[in-house]
Amino acid sequence: MLLYKGISLLYVSERLGHASLDITTSTYAHLMKELREQDSKQTTDIFERLYSV
Repeated sequence: MLLYKGISLLYVSERLGHASLDITTSTYAHLMKELREQDSKQTTDIFERLYSV
């Protein structure tokens, strides 16, 4: 839930007590892919708005 709400991977990893980011990333790899796709779309939208002005 925290990752979906935009909380950083580093903070979530620390909060869960994982020894490394690798553990968090591998545990939530499916979610990370989804979030990356959302980030990509948001980035595209931002640049499209910038260039359409």
